Amino acid sequence: MGMCSLRGWKGVLGRKLFVFATILFVASIVYFYIDFPLKISNRILENGYHQHEDDVYNYEEIIQKEEGQAISFNKSSNDVIVFVHIQKTAGTTFEKFLVRYQQSLPCKCQAHKKRCNCGRNASNETWLFSRYSTGWVCGLHADFTELVVNSCVQRVLDKQAGHKKRRNYFYTTFLRNPTDRFISEFRHVQRGATWISSKHVCDGKPASINDLPTCFDPRIGWEGVSLEEFISCPYNLAFNRQTRMLSNLSLVGCYEHLRKPSYEQDKIMMESAKQNLRQVFYSDYYTQVKKR
Repeated sequence: MGMCSLRGWKGVLGRKLFVFATILFVASIVYFYIDFPLKISNRILENGYHQHEDDVYNYEEIIQKEEGQAISFNKSSNDVIVFVHIQKTAGTTFEKFLVRYQQSLPCKCQAHKKRCNCGRNASNETWLFSRYSTGWVCGLHADFTELVVNSCVQRVLDKQAGHKKRRNYFYTTFLRNPTDRFISEFRHVQRGATWISSKHVCDGKPASINDLPTCFDPRIGWEGVSLEEFISCPYNLAFNRQTRMLSNLSLVGCYEHLRKPSYEQDKIMMESAKQNLRQVFYSDYYTQVKKR
């Protein structure tokens, strides 16, 4: 009887330990997916670097900043966070939490609707320019050239306000190890993604089929593509995507670098992206997301 009772007691204890371990495991996952984005979004709201645009759209003035200058985001002023969403860098997760869970300036979201209203307390003007607030109004996965160089953000917000207005812009993005990001994009394309509706606006006009040839028949798509075929297309935008999306493509003839690649153009594009990251962006890294 004593042995049976002992075995029964051990069985109950084992089940309790299993349940406890399961709770700890689930809790750690919940912490990662909820607490980390809250911290990141609050850091942006408190410590992000701003850019100011005049009534006259002038890219050169946008990227200038005084060395050492740091101005905190002011939710009651004319400050706007602009998220540059580079594919496969955890941007979707970050954007969802930014509109639904950050507490400093909550957005109004409705069930079963992707977009949320991120208007200010005193007005309905948005403080957030992103996929789940304004939508893809500058094009699917619009890059720095489309958003900033071509002044799309300013034009869209002026149109919504009904007049031109001075605003401070806090540009932010997520970066990821280039190899990991490339493989992730390849797998995503294998599942059917193409982003075929992206506009790729540069120098004031969308890229034509001659400017930017496709790697596949748009009527069929690229689902199930092999890795060999994926890396064989010279016009594949997965190559060097992060550098290209963060640089001023007007400096390299827009998408001419894909048709006529050169070391000099690649160097110009890289230096432009680095300059923009230093002077314009508040950024974080996908690898940091996985560590926290």
